[in-house]
Amino acid sequence: MSAGAKLRRAPSIRGRLLGYLLLPLVILLVASIWADHRTFVTPMYEAFDRALSRAAVAITAHLERAPDGQLYLEKPNPGPIPMHPPDDARPPPPGDGFGEHGRPPMRFDTDSRPTVWTRLFPGARDNFLFRVSLPDGHTLAGDEGLPIVAGNGTDDFNYVDATYKQLALRIVSYHTQVSGQPVIVTVGETVLRRNYAVHRLDTVIGLSDGIQLVLVLGLCLLGITIALRPINRLRERISHRQPQSLQPLPLEPVPSEVRPLVQSLNTLLVTVRDAAQAQQHFLTNAAHQLRTPLTGLKAQLEVLADETGDAAQQERIARLQDSVDRLAHTANQLLALARAEPSTHSPGDFAEVRLEHLIGTVADSMLDRAIARNIDLGAECEPAHVRGVLWLLHELLINLLDNAIRHTPDGGRITLRCGQHDGAPYLEVEDSGPGIPTAERERVRERFYRAAGSDGQSSGLGLAIVEEIARGHHARFLVLDAHEGTGARMRVEFPPEGTKK
Repeated sequence: MSAGAKLRRAPSIRGRLLGYLLLPLVILLVASIWADHRTFVTPMYEAFDRALSRAAVAITAHLERAPDGQLYLEKPNPGPIPMHPPDDARPPPPGDGFGEHGRPPMRFDTDSRPTVWTRLFPGARDNFLFRVSLPDGHTLAGDEGLPIVAGNGTDDFNYVDATYKQLALRIVSYHTQVSGQPVIVTVGETVLRRNYAVHRLDTVIGLSDGIQLVLVLGLCLLGITIALRPINRLRERISHRQPQSLQPLPLEPVPSEVRPLVQSLNTLLVTVRDAAQAQQHFLTNAAHQLRTPLTGLKAQLEVLADETGDAAQQERIARLQDSVDRLAHTANQLLALARAEPSTHSPGDFAEVRLEHLIGTVADSMLDRAIARNIDLGAECEPAHVRGVLWLLHELLINLLDNAIRHTPDGGRITLRCGQHDGAPYLEVEDSGPGIPTAERERVRERFYRAAGSDGQSSGLGLAIVEEIARGHHARFLVLDAHEGTGARMRVEFPPEGTKK
């Protein structure tokens, strides 16, 4: 992959689960809407058809035979066609009836008075058309062009959807007999109410099922979040582990799906721990192996210096002793650097350390070197304590003070300080030496780096050891200017008491 290519971020487990659930739920929603539509719309259409058939029966009830033997339709009262014939139905006088005796009404408006449907669906208004005809097609009353639905027998209702005069109609033809004469009563109804009812019903079904889908997705998200809590707790447990902790993670609260991952991680931790321990053992043994011959070599050089009176030989022996001292110092610092690795210490090694006591111990051990250089070594201590490894903090302060003594000219001044600033404990070593340029303050922390103007006696490991020990204690190592005049101020700020490491 090129350097400019963007890394594609893998989706989260929560996103994957929701994605896998969403498609089946959407398919289920569509199937549910279709099933609900079929379940509710079919009976509703049947109810409309039954109402249409009752209208045909009501018209049939108004058919009467005139004295001349011809059928005529009794004129109904204004309003919708009654479902049952009135009790006082009488044949109308000649010239006032329907069929051959007069012109019947062609259309009935069903909304002339409120009904259940008009109250439920106020936006739908339907009209009825009717036709009364004989089997041979002769029209007795009504609209002559209204289509007739073919039937299979008497007292049979037959339905069809048709378009008449640019109107979409639902038509029923009622094949029956009146006074022994076969007639066909056909009634057509516009489908406004049907369509309006279906639209409203589908809207309600869609909203209801959509709300159910949202609720189900919300419950799924809640369930997934709760189910992923053990993984989140595992992540927090790993993120809050101290860098030096290489102990395997416990497997008891880990879900079975993640257990193989944790087992692999534990195997890696054990491997790293074993490698670190092997490295520590090697460095310790190597340092000890170096100390023994160096100590013997130094003793032999001292004996040789006592036995030799030649000035030139004495000068060579002195240079050899100085080189042996530097080599021994470097070996000790290498061992200290290896032992300062955060991975080599367990949480049980940390204990409360009083910084003022630590300064007193280190100052006493380094006082002779300061006196030999006529350096004023002082301390300004305030009560302060930290949780740390005592011998590591001792090594940290030894290296800071050794660095200050090396770079402070004869007759200079070194001050050791400890205390608290804004609730955070600190250690500080200030000298009156040449100081460290701002551009080099980061590089002096590197291993084997010697600042410009160094006397060549330093191995370049002192401040690297300080940086490593400070990192293991979650502290900050700062290189600052001296408070007054020239010089450097080395400051180690520890986390405030109670801060979670």
